[in-house]
Amino acid sequence: MMADNTAAYPHLADEVRGISDGAKIPLHDAWVATLINELEALMPDRPLQRDRSPGHCSDVYAVDDAGNFSEGHNEDWPGPVHDFYYYLAITGTGEPNAPGSCAGLIYPGALAGWGPSWNAHGVYLTQNSLFPNVSLPRGLGSAFVQTDALCGESGARGIDGVVKALSRGGWATGASVNLVDLKARRMASFEAHVDDHAVREVPTTAGPANQTHVNRYKWMDVAQDGSHAASSLHRQARFDALPAPRGREDVARLLSDEGDEEYPVFREMTLASLVLDSTGHLDAWCCG
Repeated sequence: MMADNTAAYPHLADEVRGISDGAKIPLHDAWVATLINELEALMPDRPLQRDRSPGHCSDVYAVDDAGNFSEGHNEDWPGPVHDFYYYLAITGTGEPNAPGSCAGLIYPGALAGWGPSWNAHGVYLTQNSLFPNVSLPRGLGSAFVQTDALCGESGARGIDGVVKALSRGGWATGASVNLVDLKARRMASFEAHVDDHAVREVPTTAGPANQTHVNRYKWMDVAQDGSHAASSLHRQARFDALPAPRGREDVARLLSDEGDEEYPVFREMTLASLVLDSTGHLDAWCCG
């Protein structure tokens, strides 16, 4: 995977090397942090944990009757990482093949563009982890594909440029990527698995809409790991049962929902909740 991602994205491999140097950690540790999605997908089954796997993130799109739209995201990850994530802004130098200007929520050792992130051209991105049965021991990591798509030259071309870069194929596994383009006033839900992908545009002309996404393939027919099914199915059923959101307050209310006591939308492992609206205003809150 190091060889494949270095060949495809040499400038981002340099970023990983810089993270390693700056943090004074072994280079392979920085690569592990950046490829954690792909490496976890290749881990052998652990039966004691499979039935209660909590899943990860949730996303909610909303549009009102006037065409004002919002996109909300719960960033979920269990364990001690809640004490160590941070927000980072990078200003690009404009040099060829160098990272562009990008900002967002960053995990230790990871790249901007993997967690909730945005670029200087008004494009915003969040990711939901997906768990296909087939993951490859080589190929492109989601952090590399997404960071290049959002923060590189493709990101300057808006949502279409980002989607084209995400659609290149060669992923080691796959992901769900949720997109907002403030300048073009467009939203989209993108899914990828290895060499295949699907895109669903979210209409922004009139509401209400109740388009949501959790940790299950929704637009593609992909065999999925059942260990994450219960959490995702419960959260999806809860979203479907509630009234369609009409604005940012409704989106925040859905992200904060604890109505399903067994598998709530908002839970102890929720690191942060973020809501972006069509004016470009982003709210982020955390820590209970």
